[in-house]
Amino acid sequence: MRAREIEITAAALLLMAFVYYVAEPYEIMAVLIPAAVHEIGHIAAIKILGLHIKSFRAELKGFCIDYYGYTGAYGHILIAASGPAAGFIYSAAASSCAKIYDDSFLALSAGTSLLLSVFNLLPVMPLDGGRISAQLLSVIFGESHGSAIAEHISTAVSMLIMAAGLYLMFKNKGIALLVSSIWLLFYQENAKGIVKRREIL
Repeated sequence: MRAREIEITAAALLLMAFVYYVAEPYEIMAVLIPAAVHEIGHIAAIKILGLHIKSFRAELKGFCIDYYGYTGAYGHILIAASGPAAGFIYSAAASSCAKIYDDSFLALSAGTSLLLSVFNLLPVMPLDGGRISAQLLSVIFGESHGSAIAEHISTAVSMLIMAAGLYLMFKNKGIALLVSSIWLLFYQENAKGIVKRREIL
């Protein structure tokens, strides 16, 4: 069996320490379980397609899986989409159980999974939706033009999210969306050429 690299960056450790300090244990678990289900969805698709996992990395931008092996554009689309798909399935199951057992933790976890899945499907790099759109556009317009179009869409959507985040902030609705848009814009440059890279969040 090939050994797989596991890497946790200093920034990721600092973020985890901060979250542990400010959040309640049940809140952390309500996020970690959907995040784990999301990654299991990616891993399952990678295995089904006969590809191989090279490494796991926890970074400031999230948990990343590097994989290798040959598959076409639709294979990479399936891998990217499998994470949010698993999240939607978990959200539906957890929501149903929450109603049956009147469990607030399951309700919170279901809502978190739904939000994570929807957010990840935005056509913005480095999210799964950005990878899906990049692959689809590359099929339609060719790799070079498709990648360029995907990058423009990614930046434009990030700017729209920032505008919405600023609006909500000035309306005293919180800064979560604004922070998310800044995070997305920060990683735009690093996400370029994603069509050629075999990495998923």
